[in-house]
Order: sequence, then C-alpha cells, then structure tokens
Amino acid sequence: MKGNTENEQKLYGESWNRAFGGYFSDPDVAAPMVKAVVEAAELSGPAVIVDLGGGTGFLLAEIADSLGPDGRSRLVCVDEADAQLEDCPEGIETLDSRVETVWRSQLAREGETLMLCMRSVLHYFGEDGLRPELAKIRSLLIPGEYFVHQTICMENEADRAISNLLYMRMDTGKWYPMVNELLEAVESQGFLVESVVPAPPFDLTQVQLEERYGIARDRMEEIRDELESVSPAPRALLRGENTFTIRLDYQIMTCVAQ
Repeated sequence: MKGNTENEQKLYGESWNRAFGGYFSDPDVAAPMVKAVVEAAELSGPAVIVDLGGGTGFLLAEIADSLGPDGRSRLVCVDEADAQLEDCPEGIETLDSRVETVWRSQLAREGETLMLCMRSVLHYFGEDGLRPELAKIRSLLIPGEYFVHQTICMENEADRAISNLLYMRMDTGKWYPMVNELLEAVESQGFLVESVVPAPPFDLTQVQLEERYGIARDRMEEIRDELESVSPAPRALLRGENTFTIRLDYQIMTCVAQ
C-alpha cells in the first residue's frame, strides 16, 4: 500500500482483535457492513466473496454466519500479512497478496461470479492513490458484480480538515475524503453507488496514536497544540485534559460494476 506507514506498529491475530477497544472484532460494530454485504450477495448470488485486506477473516466469518448453511459462496481472505491469515477460521480460503497486485484469476475460477468487500483500507493509498486503486478494484470485476466497502469519509469539512491535518503531521500518508468526494471518485472509475449507509464512528485516543505510529510524546504534544489551535473546534476533535481523541466517521457504500 502507498503512504509512509513504516513506523506503524503492526498488530496481528489476537493483538489486532483487541486493539482500539476491539472495534474491528466487535460483531455489533461490524453488523451494518455485514448486512450490506449479505444484501448484495442475496441480490447477485456470487460464487466467491472476497475480503480485500481482510486480516484475520473476522468479517468473512460474520458474513458466513449471516448467510447461513445454505450460503454457497466460497469465502476468500486476501491480506499481505501471513500472521493475519494464519488466524483465519476454518472454511475461509486465504491468499497472501497485496491489494494492489491481486488479479481476478487468483480469486475466481473461470465462469465463477465474484463479489468484493473491503473495510478500512482505501485511506492507505492517499489522495493521489485513491482513483488508481479504485480503478484496480474495478478491473477485477465484470459488469453487474458488487463491491461493498466501508471507508472513512466526512460530511463536515472541518472534521475532514482536522483529521487530515493530524495524519499529515504524523507522516502516515493516509488521507480522508469528504463523502461526496469519495462518491465521485468511486463512480468515476466505473461503479454505480446503489446505497450509502453510516457505520459506527471510530475513536482513537492520543495514546493509541502514539503507540500505533511510533510518535514520541513531546512530538504528539506539539501536534495536539496545533490541532487545538484550530477554530472553530471541529466535532471530530474531542479534547481532554492534556490529551485528545479523534473521531473518524465511516460510510458503507454498496457499488456495482458498470
């Protein structure tokens, strides 16, 4: 993935599942995304459902439970970390690959229909990489196949500005768009967006950010001072005594390849 995330602490398996208050392994938090994937699968009947950047396979396991025993789709978890894939539940196929380099022939056999899902990945590609990566994802699908993704994007410009300022100051290479910007980017690369629904917001504390990105305390205090000097105060920045929390908003977009 693009972006300077070399200092990002890599969390795998149970460490990942426990991270950030368990956000990415909480069935209640995942429920809106699972619902969107299952509804699209019921409409399209894919032979294969693939989670791009799927980590430990948690999302696919939740999807399998919702589809029930009659669900006939093969489930494939794609991730570039062996340590994540090793923890995938039985019944989920795995593929060790970067999202940028995976090909349809690795995911679906000839004649099989495909569906893609993705949660919290697109921001890794930065502003310049967003459209190229969406084009890559579109190239994996044939018209009528679905791509359901949950991505951080903002409805309020002040929230978007403060979030991007923070991640720029931490030198991560990550970038967050407005909802309408993301919609336009998705549709410009050959998708029709059928629905947009919110997912639970993601709260990250100053301490979590320091640990995740290897930021020294004195440097983070400088960043905090800069964030808190922004006026008027954005909703996304939750201030505490000598600390802060950033609230990142998610939207789930159900997209069909045109």
